[in-house]
Amino acid sequence: MGLSNNFILLIELSHPEQVVRVPIQRKVSDFTIYKIFLDPSGRHVLVTSTQGENWYLFRGWKKPKQLKTFKMVMECVAWNKPALLSSPHATSTREMLIGARNGTIYEAVLDAEEDFFKSQERYCQPVFSLPEKPPINGIKFDFFPPPDAKKALVIVTTASRIYQFVGVPDGRPEEGGRDSGRVFAGLFASYKDTAPSKYYICFRLLPVSHS
Repeated sequence: MGLSNNFILLIELSHPEQVVRVPIQRKVSDFTIYKIFLDPSGRHVLVTSTQGENWYLFRGWKKPKQLKTFKMVMECVAWNKPALLSSPHATSTREMLIGARNGTIYEAVLDAEEDFFKSQERYCQPVFSLPEKPPINGIKFDFFPPPDAKKALVIVTTASRIYQFVGVPDGRPEEGGRDSGRVFAGLFASYKDTAPSKYYICFRLLPVSHS
């Protein structure tokens, strides 16, 4: 969880008495924690602020690191859950999609492995912007059909619509190493001149019985 004084509290339910406090070295007047995202394996933590500044914390680190190329307010993150859970000792986040407040979808990969010649930010690039640029409040992707996945499905939601993208991914390196290539750029590029499928979210209010 994130605190108003820019501390992150990490609690493992197997040892609830062992609370780890990790500070983000930023003044409260300059940095306000907005959301925290934890991957399914529990190793990768992303922290986004209302100012659009983002930080990354890997399990075991005593200090988070600022993501200088991640210049957006993150609203949601789609993790590659199968890949993360199948590699319990890997340091890479594998490919992930980020839904931002500015209506843009980003593809990114982080790797916590120390490398003198490379930063943890393997890449972060915009791959698609929704019409009218509404904040993206939900995003998820999956590969199909199992076990030989050749296509990808991406679902994106805003406050009023659901968008669906389907296509062939650019590539899926078996081990998701440090030099993994982009996966979703080609899929979203196919929608450059064709609007994605979209569905409106409708709500129906039902009468409440007081009996």
